[in-house]
Amino acid sequence: MADHLKVPSSAGVNSTLLSVAVPQKFQNTGSATGNPRNKCALKPGHSLMDWIRLGNSGVDLSGTGGRTVSVTREELVKHNTRNDAWLAINGVVYNVTRYMDFHPGGVEELMRGVGSDATKLFNEVHAWVNYSQLLNKCRIGPLTNTVKMESIINESPNKTLLDFFAKPVTEVDIVPRLDWIQKQDDITLFFYTKQLCNPGSLIRKINNEENHIEMWIFIGFNLHKFNFTFQGRVKWPPKLMQISTESGKIEVKFKKHDEEIKLWSDLGKYKKSKILSSSSEYETSLLDFKMSYKHQFNTDSFVISLKNENIIYTLPIGYHVTIEDYVNEIKMTKCYTPVPKKYIGKYFNNEMDMGHKHFLIKQYPHRNSFSHYLCNLETHTTLKLSLPKASFKLSTLASHKRLCFLAAGSGLTPFLGLIDHLLQRNTNRIDVLKLLYFNKTSADIWCNEILNDLSINDERFEIVNILSNAEESWSGKKGRVCTELLFPIVNKSMDNISYIAACGPNNFIINVEKILNELNFPSDNLFIF
Repeated sequence: MADHLKVPSSAGVNSTLLSVAVPQKFQNTGSATGNPRNKCALKPGHSLMDWIRLGNSGVDLSGTGGRTVSVTREELVKHNTRNDAWLAINGVVYNVTRYMDFHPGGVEELMRGVGSDATKLFNEVHAWVNYSQLLNKCRIGPLTNTVKMESIINESPNKTLLDFFAKPVTEVDIVPRLDWIQKQDDITLFFYTKQLCNPGSLIRKINNEENHIEMWIFIGFNLHKFNFTFQGRVKWPPKLMQISTESGKIEVKFKKHDEEIKLWSDLGKYKKSKILSSSSEYETSLLDFKMSYKHQFNTDSFVISLKNENIIYTLPIGYHVTIEDYVNEIKMTKCYTPVPKKYIGKYFNNEMDMGHKHFLIKQYPHRNSFSHYLCNLETHTTLKLSLPKASFKLSTLASHKRLCFLAAGSGLTPFLGLIDHLLQRNTNRIDVLKLLYFNKTSADIWCNEILNDLSINDERFEIVNILSNAEESWSGKKGRVCTELLFPIVNKSMDNISYIAACGPNNFIINVEKILNELNFPSDNLFIF
């Protein structure tokens, strides 16, 4: 059934997150890199798939609480023990403490590079491994030659560096509070959370029963479940489902069944439960969605719409899902951020209701890539979606009124919902929101017309398109991300930007971090999607 939550077996499953085209000799190794040259047996629960699940769980593997922090060589050498292990590869520092038990070569082999620049050692042993993707969630920040760590300590003089990096940030558990009201012909559920806690939700009809509804609420690292058996029957789908991203209130309204149009004596019965996003139950929970629509968006991109008739799924702002499927018995998976309907609405008719999830997919030329596979699927094909994944905290933007987003290519998608939220925010109303959007050619620009209209209708928002391979007719900015582009944004002699977020390919992110570090932009105010 499409509405069933399924927990697949991981036995014999190969992930292609690191490499879509998996050579036959690399399959079923149990290695956390896919390398068959294992020097030691991995413990149960420490395969590549387990490492990917841990990274997607929201656990703070870098130890920085989501911040990008510049690290000097003097600081790097201090973190050279089994329980406090950093290393640098190609100018980026990673906290590999949690990766130790997942390393197929064993702890001792990995310890050879800890506390140092391990680029040469890595290239000698693992040159073929896509380390930036494997260790992406462990990334601390750029390796520099200047001291930047003192500012962190000065913020909290009673804390040591280990206080900042040794333990994950503890989250305050926000428990949704339920209330409800009714009229003769409808019933409304209210779930009160907390201002700017950025909840997501999933409403699910159970076993086609007209009085049995599940409500899932995603807050931070927790999933709160409400399992309702209403006193009477209700119509599906809900008449209304909305989330206030500012207040954190969730409202769901159901029409009562024609034979139930009366005042109920009570709501009925419900049970509550909670699941941690770091749990295996959360990580292995998959939802079946069918591709209901597909349309070519530009020369190399498609917009696809996925739907489950018995599920209404709303992600927290800035969160993504993994889309999964099996191709030739190999599991293929890739992360995507849903796109608000307003940005691709011209492709859909009015029948595209709240139950659809819309995605923009860039089709890469490699025929074995997962994006190529998705863009060539027939409609009505069933795909699997994960539960929400991310470490983004919307509340960190609350004090900022001048913000800038740096997006490259498909890295635009996390910002679309965030732009809408910020421009509608009433508390501490923003003054400036800039979007610097980097692409190769004008044909590669996504959602350009709608974003330009938005900048015309709201003077606080500005979009700047920058092309690296522009046509002769292009009159806008040209080039790649560089100091000359970012310096005016963070120049302290002006009303500078106080918060920056970036999303794009790894090389783009590495350059952004390096430039902003050289410009002394506070790492606490930089977030990398």
